[in-house]
Amino acid sequence: MPATAAPKGIPFGAAIQSEHFEDTSYRDLFARECDLVLPMNELKFALVQPERGQFDFSRADRLLDFCRDNGKTARGTTFVWYSTNPAWVEAIEDPVELERALVDHIERVADHCKGRLTSWDVVNEVIAHEPEENGGPLRDTFWLRRLGPRHIPIAFVAASRADPKAKMVLNEYDLEFRGPRFDQRRAIALSIVRQLQDAGIRIDAAGLQAHLYAHQEIDVEALARFGADLKALGVGILTTELDVIDFQVPGGPEEIDRAAAKVVGDYLDGLLGGQRPETVITWGLTDRYNWVEDVMPRGDGQPCRPLPFDADLRPKAWYGDLRRRLAQG
Repeated sequence: MPATAAPKGIPFGAAIQSEHFEDTSYRDLFARECDLVLPMNELKFALVQPERGQFDFSRADRLLDFCRDNGKTARGTTFVWYSTNPAWVEAIEDPVELERALVDHIERVADHCKGRLTSWDVVNEVIAHEPEENGGPLRDTFWLRRLGPRHIPIAFVAASRADPKAKMVLNEYDLEFRGPRFDQRRAIALSIVRQLQDAGIRIDAAGLQAHLYAHQEIDVEALARFGADLKALGVGILTTELDVIDFQVPGGPEEIDRAAAKVVGDYLDGLLGGQRPETVITWGLTDRYNWVEDVMPRGDGQPCRPLPFDADLRPKAWYGDLRRRLAQG
């Protein structure tokens, strides 16, 4: 189903990787299927500014030019993350100097991309994986240790000032499932939103990564309530990295895809039940290139099937269901 088939529906997008750009069938799949194309890694700190003051936008520009030439929108990820920091940044010990370096990076990158991105993941994965065990709500990161919790508002203020027309997003994972840990993570995300708003700092949306474990239960009611709570605060919601992790699903491709359809369907029930999402983005488009195979492979030796199209670029049934739901708005 081409992306242009549902112009009034919820936009669909996918993350693309520059290292696979020479695969023309891969590139053409994005041009055919997506409303939005997200550079997966090309705007992250270490790739853009590997050495202090030396900016390299060649990879990102190649993908953003592809978006422009094919009539697609794009968004950026990410300014602040615990991973992909260049060594020179983590060598800075003085908080004043580090804040200056962070703000300069955000301003330079946002200014370079201004007018080409609809939104930015300003901070990514700042909530503690296990909030109770961590001893606090925030992940223990280089940024937290050097700058304290204020690294979050610092980044939002700088990004909003540098690109006032782009939407400012807090991006997180594990906000979909049932259980006390996930309840905590949703509550912390809402708390961060409120703290920014109380400080007069603009935050436009929360991004749900939606790396969906097929063996875990989606808390449809809690997810819908989370979206409604955000809406009550005047904050939108979007899905930024959807895929299905199937290493605990027994059986072959049919059983795997059936489990994927169930977890994606439940997720969409919760997502759409809270408020209309701004977009739904998958973390890649075809199983031919995916991160799950390397990080969480199946124990039975079968290939993982996390994405809407298989390795031969054939659409799965759950992709058709996803597009129909999005077309309905």
